[in-house]
Formats: sequence, structure tokens, C-alpha cells
Amino acid sequence: MKEPVKEKVCVVTGASSGIGRRVAVDLAHAGARVVAVARRAERLVALVTELGGARAGHSHVVADVSRRSDVKGVARHVLEEYGRCDVLINNAGFSNRSRFGGPESVADLQAVMATNFFGTVYCTAELLPLLEASAPSTVVNVASIAGRLAATSSSYCASKFAVVGWSESVRVELASRGIHVGLVLPGPIPTEGFPQTALTRHPLLKYATGTDADVSAAIRDVIEHGKMERTVPRWYYLLRLPPIVLPPIYRLAQRRVTRRFTATGQRPTQPPDDAGAGQS
Repeated sequence: MKEPVKEKVCVVTGASSGIGRRVAVDLAHAGARVVAVARRAERLVALVTELGGARAGHSHVVADVSRRSDVKGVARHVLEEYGRCDVLINNAGFSNRSRFGGPESVADLQAVMATNFFGTVYCTAELLPLLEASAPSTVVNVASIAGRLAATSSSYCASKFAVVGWSESVRVELASRGIHVGLVLPGPIPTEGFPQTALTRHPLLKYATGTDADVSAAIRDVIEHGKMERTVPRWYYLLRLPPIVLPPIYRLAQRRVTRRFTATGQRPTQPPDDAGAGQS
């Protein structure tokens, strides 16, 4: 059977490592034409070469999605090279793993919001004319279970809650223009930026992690079947019930998880393009 993504032009942000890289590889193998976007040029060149390069219909753009001028450059590239955009996957993001401690914390929050939230908005806005012209088309926003349950750093949760809320609202606004907006909410996914060492080494908690392949499959599900939302692993969807059904127990668990997270969390000085994207 012909793959639904075959020959579609798919823009993937945060494509230099982790979830983004896996998504780019899987889409290319399914016959899509991939535009890989990230900040690390050498990795993007290596990725596109691995996928078969321009002869196979793939390309890359070096860009920081937190800079709207860079995102405008991505849109120009897609217009000039392909003349259409069938799928946009907003995956780029990171977490600085910091506590909110006062005035000095505002800059940390702004940095995370600039990439995780406004990067998603910028990419969607600048590529919107091509998405509409290519309709039916799809936007997949990779948020996090932390966009439903506040149990990690406050800046990361704020950015992912913003992505979730904005996605649900803009989905309605863009539906009449032939553009479907879907959400993918991963739980802990070991990636280069955040290997989730404590979880993967635990005899029981290691089963609570997913893989970049799982997230990639969920993204394909959104694209191919028009799903509005996918949680990875799927059973994490049940974690959304305690805040509603058992608020006191949820608040107790939230305090414990947050304390442990901020006490042991890693804080990379130069996070990869998708560090923390989809992490909880």
C-alpha cells in the first residue's frame, strides 16, 4: 500500500539529534521529502547525506527557531526549493532545568519560552501560507506530558502548557483552511540532551520511559490518521486522571517529583536542538 507521507514535503525542526533526527529518518524512509532544521550545521549535513541528499529530495536549513528572522529563512528555503509544505513538525525545544527563584529566573523562563513556545508559533506562522496552499496539510506540535501535568521545572512546564493550549485553540482556527493541528505528548524519552539516566537504571522505573522510535510512530499516526493527540507511552494518558479524581494525592506526588527533578536534573550549558523536547 502506498505510504500516505510518500512525496510529501515535511519540515522537521530540532532535527540534528534525538526525536527530531529519528522522525526525519523515518519520514525519509517512508518516501517523504525532508527539510531538516536545527542549529548544528555539521549534523544536519551528515543527516541529509545519510538520507540521500538533494537527489532524494532532502535538504537542510541551519536555523534557531527562537529567532523569527531565522524562521523566515526556513520558509524562503521551502518556498524556493519545493514550492509547498505538506507537513510541519515543531519538535525543537529544551529545558534549562532551573527552579524559579526570583528576578534572576525571568531570563531562564524567557529563553525556554522563546524556543519551546514562540519557536512553534514562528514556524507555524511563517510556513502557514505554504501549508494552506498545500492543503490538506498537517502541523504536529511535540509538547510533553509536562504540558498536562506540572511536575518538572516551572519554565519547561510553562512552555509546554502554552504549546498545548495554543495548539488546541489554533486547531479550530485553522481547520477551515484545510490544516490539521495535532499534538504529541511524550513522557520521559532518553535523548542526547537528557539521557534519563536515573530512570533507565532503575529496575522498575525504566519501564516508564519511551523511545524516540515510539514518538516518531506517534507523529506518523497524527499525520496519517488525523489524530488530535497522542501520548507516548500510551498509558501515560491515565496520569491525567489523578489531578481531577484525587487532587490531594496528585499534589503530594507533584511536590515529591518536582523536588527530586530539580535536585538531580541536568542543566546543559549548550543544549542540543531537541534537548528536552517531549521530556517530562
